[in-house]
Amino acid sequence: MKQFGRRYQLVIGNRSDGFMFDNLRIAFDVTKSLDKNPNPAKISVWNLTKEHRGAVLSGQYKTVALSVGYEATRLIYAGDIVKRNVLRDGMDFILALECGDGSKSFTSARVNMTLPAGTTDAEAAIALAGTMPDTTRGTMAVTRTSGSARPRVYCGNSRNALSNLARANNADWCIQDGAVVMLPANAALAGEGPLISQETGMVGMPQQTDNGLEVKCLCNPAITVGGVVRVESIEPHYNGGYKVVSVQHTGDYLQGDWLSTVICIGGTFQKVHKKKAHGADGAAVIPDDDDDNTIDGDELITNIGIEKRLPRVYSVDDLVRRRGAR
Repeated sequence: MKQFGRRYQLVIGNRSDGFMFDNLRIAFDVTKSLDKNPNPAKISVWNLTKEHRGAVLSGQYKTVALSVGYEATRLIYAGDIVKRNVLRDGMDFILALECGDGSKSFTSARVNMTLPAGTTDAEAAIALAGTMPDTTRGTMAVTRTSGSARPRVYCGNSRNALSNLARANNADWCIQDGAVVMLPANAALAGEGPLISQETGMVGMPQQTDNGLEVKCLCNPAITVGGVVRVESIEPHYNGGYKVVSVQHTGDYLQGDWLSTVICIGGTFQKVHKKKAHGADGAAVIPDDDDDNTIDGDELITNIGIEKRLPRVYSVDDLVRRRGAR
Protein backbone atom coordinates (compact mmCIF):
# COMPACT_ATOMS: atom_id res chain seq x y z
CA MET A 1 0.00 0.00 0.00
CA LYS A 2 1.41 3.41 -0.97
CA GLN A 3 1.53 5.70 2.05
CA PHE A 4 1.59 9.16 0.56
CA GLY A 5 -1.12 11.43 -0.79
CA ARG A 6 -3.37 11.35 2.28
CA ARG A 7 -7.09 11.13 1.71
CA TYR A 8 -10.10 10.99 3.98
CA GLN A 9 -13.87 11.07 3.86
CA LEU A 10 -15.98 12.14 6.83
CA VAL A 11 -19.74 11.66 6.91
CA ILE A 12 -21.82 13.36 9.62
CA GLY A 13 -25.53 12.73 9.76
CA ASN A 14 -28.33 10.49 10.96
CA ARG A 15 -30.09 7.42 9.61
CA SER A 16 -31.79 9.35 6.79
CA ASP A 17 -29.76 12.48 6.09
CA GLY A 18 -26.31 14.00 6.43
CA PHE A 19 -23.38 15.55 4.61
CA MET A 20 -19.95 14.38 3.46
CA PHE A 21 -16.71 16.24 2.87
CA ASP A 22 -13.08 15.41 2.12
CA ASN A 23 -11.23 18.69 1.72
CA LEU A 24 -11.42 20.53 5.05
CA ARG A 25 -8.80 20.23 7.74
CA ILE A 26 -9.62 17.49 10.27
CA ALA A 27 -7.77 15.84 13.13
CA PHE A 28 -8.69 12.47 14.61
CA ASP A 29 -7.81 10.22 17.53
CA VAL A 30 -9.58 6.86 17.26
CA THR A 31 -9.10 3.86 19.55
CA LYS A 32 -10.59 0.44 18.75
CA SER A 33 -10.26 -2.59 21.01
CA LEU A 34 -11.88 -5.88 22.03
CA ASP A 35 -13.15 -4.25 25.23
CA LYS A 36 -16.94 -4.20 25.55
CA ASN A 37 -17.04 -0.46 26.30
CA PRO A 38 -17.76 1.70 23.23
CA ASN A 39 -14.69 2.50 21.14
CA PRO A 40 -13.94 6.21 21.69
CA ALA A 41 -12.99 8.79 19.08
CA LYS A 42 -12.19 12.49 19.08
CA ILE A 43 -12.66 14.22 15.75
CA SER A 44 -12.06 17.93 15.11
CA VAL A 45 -13.21 19.71 11.96
CA TRP A 46 -12.05 23.16 10.89
CA ASN A 47 -14.41 25.74 9.40
CA LEU A 48 -17.59 23.89 8.58
CA THR A 49 -20.36 26.10 7.30
CA LYS A 50 -22.54 27.77 9.91
CA GLU A 51 -25.53 25.68 8.77
CA HIS A 52 -23.65 22.39 9.15
CA ARG A 53 -22.26 23.36 12.55
CA GLY A 54 -25.78 24.23 13.66
CA ALA A 55 -27.16 20.87 12.50
CA VAL A 56 -24.52 19.06 14.58
CA LEU A 57 -24.80 21.27 17.67
CA SER A 58 -28.61 21.00 17.69
CA GLY A 59 -28.44 17.22 17.69
CA GLN A 60 -30.05 16.88 14.27
CA TYR A 61 -26.97 14.96 13.13
CA LYS A 62 -25.92 12.30 15.61
CA THR A 63 -23.49 9.91 13.92
CA VAL A 64 -20.10 9.98 12.22
CA ALA A 65 -18.27 7.68 9.81
CA LEU A 66 -14.58 8.33 9.10
CA SER A 67 -12.63 6.67 6.29
CA VAL A 68 -8.94 7.35 5.63
CA GLY A 69 -6.29 6.13 3.24
CA TYR A 70 -3.83 7.12 0.59
CA GLU A 71 -5.04 6.14 -2.88
CA ALA A 72 -8.37 4.74 -1.70
CA THR A 73 -10.10 5.27 1.63
CA ARG A 74 -11.26 2.62 4.07
CA LEU A 75 -13.58 2.93 7.07
CA ILE A 76 -11.72 3.20 10.37
CA TYR A 77 -14.55 4.41 12.60
CA ALA A 78 -18.33 4.72 12.80
CA GLY A 79 -20.15 5.78 15.94
CA ASP A 80 -22.52 8.04 17.83
CA ILE A 81 -21.72 11.66 18.67
CA VAL A 82 -21.67 11.84 22.47
CA LYS A 83 -20.40 15.40 23.02
CA ARG A 84 -20.12 18.34 20.65
CA ASN A 85 -18.60 21.79 21.00
CA VAL A 86 -17.28 24.68 18.89
CA LEU A 87 -13.92 26.29 19.67
CA ARG A 88 -12.52 29.53 18.27
CA ASP A 89 -8.87 29.79 17.28
CA GLY A 90 -8.17 33.12 15.62
CA MET A 91 -10.25 33.16 12.46
CA ASP A 92 -10.98 29.42 12.65
CA PHE A 93 -14.09 27.73 13.99
CA ILE A 94 -13.26 24.21 15.15
CA LEU A 95 -16.05 21.68 15.67
CA ALA A 96 -14.86 19.24 18.37
CA LEU A 97 -16.68 15.90 18.55
CA GLU A 98 -16.40 13.12 21.12
CA CYS A 99 -17.89 9.85 19.91
CA GLY A 100 -18.64 6.31 21.05
CA ASP A 101 -19.08 3.32 18.74
CA GLY A 102 -22.54 1.92 19.53
CA SER A 103 -22.72 4.17 22.57
CA LYS A 104 -26.51 4.58 22.45
CA SER A 105 -27.13 0.85 22.20
CA PHE A 106 -24.56 0.00 24.85
CA THR A 107 -26.08 2.47 27.30
CA SER A 108 -29.81 2.01 26.73
CA ALA A 109 -30.45 -1.47 25.29
CA ARG A 110 -32.46 -3.76 27.56
CA VAL A 111 -33.58 -7.37 27.31
CA ASN A 112 -36.67 -9.06 28.73
CA MET A 113 -37.15 -12.53 27.27
CA THR A 114 -37.15 -16.23 28.05
CA LEU A 115 -35.49 -18.73 25.71
CA PRO A 116 -36.66 -22.38 25.90
CA ALA A 117 -34.71 -25.30 27.34
CA GLY A 118 -32.23 -26.63 24.82
CA THR A 119 -31.22 -23.17 23.62
CA THR A 120 -27.54 -23.09 22.73
CA ASP A 121 -25.08 -20.28 23.41
CA ALA A 122 -25.03 -19.58 19.67
CA GLU A 123 -28.81 -19.06 19.60
CA ALA A 124 -28.65 -16.96 22.75
CA ALA A 125 -25.91 -14.81 21.20
CA ILE A 126 -28.06 -14.08 18.16
CA ALA A 127 -31.08 -13.26 20.34
CA LEU A 128 -29.11 -10.93 22.60
CA ALA A 129 -27.40 -9.17 19.72
CA GLY A 130 -30.86 -8.53 18.31
CA THR A 131 -31.78 -6.47 21.38
CA MET A 132 -29.12 -3.85 20.59
CA PRO A 133 -30.89 -1.17 18.49
CA ASP A 134 -29.13 0.59 15.63
CA THR A 135 -26.51 -2.18 15.35
CA THR A 136 -25.94 -5.10 13.01
CA ARG A 137 -24.64 -8.57 13.85
CA GLY A 138 -21.00 -9.00 12.98
CA THR A 139 -18.67 -11.97 13.32
CA MET A 140 -19.67 -14.06 16.35
CA ALA A 141 -18.20 -17.30 17.70
CA VAL A 142 -18.56 -19.45 20.84
CA THR A 143 -16.79 -22.44 22.38
CA ARG A 144 -19.79 -24.19 23.98
CA THR A 145 -22.28 -26.09 21.82
CA SER A 146 -24.56 -27.94 24.25
CA GLY A 147 -28.09 -26.70 24.84
CA SER A 148 -29.25 -25.48 28.24
CA ALA A 149 -31.08 -27.96 30.48
CA ARG A 150 -33.50 -25.25 31.62
CA PRO A 151 -35.06 -22.17 30.02
CA ARG A 152 -32.82 -19.14 29.89
CA VAL A 153 -34.32 -16.02 31.43
CA TYR A 154 -32.86 -12.62 30.53
CA CYS A 155 -33.98 -9.39 32.18
CA GLY A 156 -31.94 -6.21 32.46
CA ASN A 157 -29.25 -4.48 30.46
CA SER A 158 -28.36 -6.23 27.21
CA ARG A 159 -24.69 -5.43 27.74
CA ASN A 160 -24.64 -7.40 31.01
CA ALA A 161 -26.30 -10.42 29.41
CA LEU A 162 -23.80 -10.36 26.54
CA SER A 163 -20.93 -10.02 29.01
CA ASN A 164 -22.09 -13.08 30.97
CA LEU A 165 -22.45 -15.11 27.78
CA ALA A 166 -19.01 -14.04 26.56
CA ARG A 167 -17.45 -14.90 29.92
CA ALA A 168 -18.93 -18.40 29.80
CA ASN A 169 -17.24 -18.90 26.42
CA ASN A 170 -13.92 -17.27 27.41
CA ALA A 171 -14.65 -14.67 24.77
CA ASP A 172 -14.63 -10.92 24.25
CA TRP A 173 -17.65 -9.07 22.93
CA CYS A 174 -17.64 -5.54 21.57
CA ILE A 175 -19.20 -3.24 19.00
CA GLN A 176 -17.04 -2.53 15.96
CA ASP A 177 -18.32 0.14 13.54
CA GLY A 178 -21.89 -0.55 14.65
CA ALA A 179 -21.65 -4.37 14.49
CA VAL A 180 -21.89 -6.63 17.56
CA VAL A 181 -18.88 -8.97 17.62
CA MET A 182 -18.03 -11.94 19.87
CA LEU A 183 -14.62 -13.58 19.60
CA PRO A 184 -13.13 -16.24 21.92
CA ALA A 185 -9.71 -15.54 23.38
CA ASN A 186 -8.18 -18.43 21.43
CA ALA A 187 -9.56 -17.25 18.08
CA ALA A 188 -8.61 -14.59 15.53
CA LEU A 189 -10.26 -13.38 12.35
CA ALA A 190 -8.94 -15.34 9.38
CA GLY A 191 -6.76 -13.67 6.80
CA GLU A 192 -3.08 -13.09 6.26
CA GLY A 193 -3.18 -9.64 7.82
CA PRO A 194 -1.15 -6.57 6.81
CA LEU A 195 2.64 -6.64 7.05
CA ILE A 196 4.24 -4.09 9.37
CA SER A 197 7.94 -3.62 8.58
CA GLN A 198 10.44 -0.86 7.91
CA GLU A 199 9.49 -1.06 4.21
CA THR A 200 5.75 -0.75 4.86
CA GLY A 201 5.88 2.11 7.36
CA MET A 202 6.99 0.78 10.76
CA VAL A 203 8.01 3.65 13.04
CA GLY A 204 10.77 2.85 15.52
CA MET A 205 11.00 -0.68 16.90
CA PRO A 206 8.38 -2.91 18.59
CA GLN A 207 8.19 -2.59 22.36
CA GLN A 208 7.00 -5.23 24.83
CA THR A 209 4.37 -3.84 27.24
CA ASP A 210 2.18 -5.29 29.98
CA ASN A 211 -0.70 -5.48 27.49
CA GLY A 212 1.21 -7.04 24.61
CA LEU A 213 3.61 -6.05 21.85
CA GLU A 214 3.31 -2.38 20.83
CA VAL A 215 4.03 -1.62 17.21
CA LYS A 216 3.81 1.82 15.60
CA CYS A 217 3.46 2.45 11.88
CA LEU A 218 2.18 4.99 9.39
CA CYS A 219 -1.61 5.03 9.51
CA ASN A 220 -2.88 1.72 8.14
CA PRO A 221 -6.68 1.34 7.95
CA ALA A 222 -6.30 -2.36 7.02
CA ILE A 223 -5.41 -3.23 10.62
CA THR A 224 -8.46 -4.94 12.16
CA VAL A 225 -9.15 -5.51 15.84
CA GLY A 226 -9.42 -9.26 16.38
CA GLY A 227 -7.54 -9.86 13.14
CA VAL A 228 -3.83 -10.45 12.67
CA VAL A 229 -0.77 -8.49 11.66
CA ARG A 230 2.61 -9.76 10.54
CA VAL A 231 5.61 -8.07 12.13
CA GLU A 232 9.08 -7.91 10.58
CA SER A 233 11.54 -5.93 12.68
CA ILE A 234 15.30 -5.43 12.83
CA GLU A 235 14.97 -7.35 16.11
CA PRO A 236 14.05 -10.86 14.87
CA HIS A 237 12.77 -11.94 18.30
CA TYR A 238 9.56 -10.00 17.60
CA ASN A 239 8.97 -11.27 14.07
CA GLY A 240 5.85 -13.30 13.31
CA GLY A 241 2.07 -13.11 13.31
CA TYR A 242 0.04 -11.56 16.13
CA LYS A 243 -3.59 -11.08 17.07
CA VAL A 244 -4.58 -7.40 17.30
CA VAL A 245 -6.26 -6.53 20.61
CA SER A 246 -6.31 -2.75 20.10
CA VAL A 247 -5.31 -0.12 17.59
CA GLN A 248 -5.15 3.68 17.89
CA HIS A 249 -5.30 5.78 14.73
CA THR A 250 -4.22 9.43 15.05
CA GLY A 251 -3.64 12.12 12.49
CA ASP A 252 -4.12 15.63 11.16
CA TYR A 253 -4.99 16.11 7.50
CA LEU A 254 -2.74 19.14 7.06
CA GLN A 255 0.15 18.65 9.45
CA GLY A 256 2.02 16.07 11.51
CA ASP A 257 2.07 12.31 11.04
CA TRP A 258 -0.76 9.85 10.43
CA LEU A 259 0.04 7.00 12.80
CA SER A 260 -1.39 3.66 13.92
CA THR A 261 -0.32 2.24 17.27
CA VAL A 262 -1.08 -1.48 17.56
CA ILE A 263 -1.18 -3.63 20.68
CA CYS A 264 -1.01 -7.30 19.70
CA ILE A 265 -0.45 -10.66 21.35
CA GLY A 266 1.20 -13.89 20.27
CA GLY A 267 -0.16 -17.37 20.75
CA THR A 268 -2.00 -20.14 18.94
CA PHE A 269 -5.34 -19.07 17.49
CA GLN A 270 -8.08 -20.74 15.49
CA LYS A 271 -9.39 -19.13 12.32
CA VAL A 272 -12.74 -17.38 12.34
CA HIS A 273 -13.99 -16.27 8.95
CA LYS A 274 -15.82 -12.98 8.85
CA LYS A 275 -19.60 -13.03 8.72
CA LYS A 276 -20.95 -13.09 5.17
CA ALA A 277 -21.81 -9.75 3.65
CA HIS A 278 -24.97 -9.41 1.55
CA GLY A 279 -25.39 -7.86 -1.85
CA ALA A 280 -28.06 -5.42 -2.93
CA ASP A 281 -30.35 -8.30 -3.83
CA GLY A 282 -29.99 -9.84 -0.38
CA ALA A 283 -27.92 -12.78 -1.62
CA ALA A 284 -24.94 -13.83 0.44
CA VAL A 285 -21.56 -12.66 -0.82
CA ILE A 286 -18.89 -15.24 -0.03
CA PRO A 287 -15.35 -13.92 0.49
CA ASP A 288 -12.82 -15.25 -2.02
CA ASP A 289 -10.96 -17.28 0.62
CA ASP A 290 -14.06 -18.76 2.27
CA ASP A 291 -16.48 -21.28 0.82
CA ASP A 292 -18.73 -21.99 3.78
CA ASN A 293 -18.15 -19.28 6.43
CA THR A 294 -17.27 -21.88 9.08
CA ILE A 295 -14.47 -22.03 11.59
CA ASP A 296 -11.36 -23.70 10.24
CA GLY A 297 -9.99 -26.24 12.70
CA ASP A 298 -6.40 -25.49 11.69
CA GLU A 299 -4.32 -23.19 13.82
CA LEU A 300 -3.91 -19.72 12.39
CA ILE A 301 -0.70 -18.42 13.93
CA THR A 302 1.82 -19.47 16.54
CA ASN A 303 4.13 -16.93 18.17
CA ILE A 304 5.84 -16.18 21.41
CA GLY A 305 4.47 -18.27 24.28
CA ILE A 306 3.77 -21.87 25.17
CA GLU A 307 1.46 -23.82 22.88
CA LYS A 308 -1.40 -25.61 24.58
CA ARG A 309 -4.57 -27.39 23.56
CA LEU A 310 -7.46 -24.94 23.61
CA PRO A 311 -11.25 -25.39 23.39
CA ARG A 312 -12.68 -25.67 19.88
CA VAL A 313 -14.19 -22.48 18.48
CA TYR A 314 -17.48 -22.55 16.56
CA SER A 315 -19.16 -20.03 14.29
CA VAL A 316 -22.48 -18.86 15.74
CA ASP A 317 -24.04 -18.70 12.27
CA ASP A 318 -22.80 -22.16 11.35
CA LEU A 319 -24.05 -23.76 14.57
CA VAL A 320 -27.52 -22.28 14.19
CA ARG A 321 -27.69 -23.21 10.51
CA ARG A 322 -26.74 -26.81 11.26
CA ARG A 323 -29.29 -27.08 14.05
CA GLY A 324 -32.01 -25.72 11.78
CA ALA A 325 -31.17 -28.35 9.18
CA ARG A 326 -31.78 -31.21 11.61
